[in-house]
Amino acid sequence: MKVFIVFIALLIVNMTFITYQGDLNRYVRLQTFMKAVAEEAAAGAALYYDEVAYSNGSMVINREEGEKYIEYLLTRAEQTLDLKEGESLTAEMEVMDDGSGAAEQGVSPSVTVTLRLTVADLFRLPFLSREQVVRSAKYELADY
Repeated sequence: MKVFIVFIALLIVNMTFITYQGDLNRYVRLQTFMKAVAEEAAAGAALYYDEVAYSNGSMVINREEGEKYIEYLLTRAEQTLDLKEGESLTAEMEVMDDGSGAAEQGVSPSVTVTLRLTVADLFRLPFLSREQVVRSAKYELADY
C-alpha cells in the first residue's frame, strides 16, 4: 500500500510539472507573437507620414492612416489567436514627431505601440493566474 501511495503522490507532482511546463510554453509563444505584432504595427504606422510636411522639411506621422493599419493588424491577430467572448486585444499608439515637438526636444520621430491582451486565464493551475499580457514596441526613424 505504501508503494501505491508514493506512486500516486509522484504522479500528481509530475502531472503538475507537465501542466505548468505546457502552460508556460503557450505563454512564451503568446509573448513572442504579440511582440512580433507590436513591432510590425509600430514600424508600419511610422511609415505613414504626411508628404506635404515632409516636403517642407519636417517629419509628421499620419495618425489616421497609422491607426487604420494597426486596426488591420489587430483584426488579423485576433483571427490568429481565436479569441473567445469576453477576451480582447487592444492597442495604443503614441506618436512623437515634429508636429508634437520631437525636434525641439532633440529626439528622433518615433511611434510606440502598446498591445494589451485580456483573456480568461492562461494557466490551468489554481495557484497561478495571468489574465493580461502587455507588449510594447517602438519604431524610431533615426536617420531622419
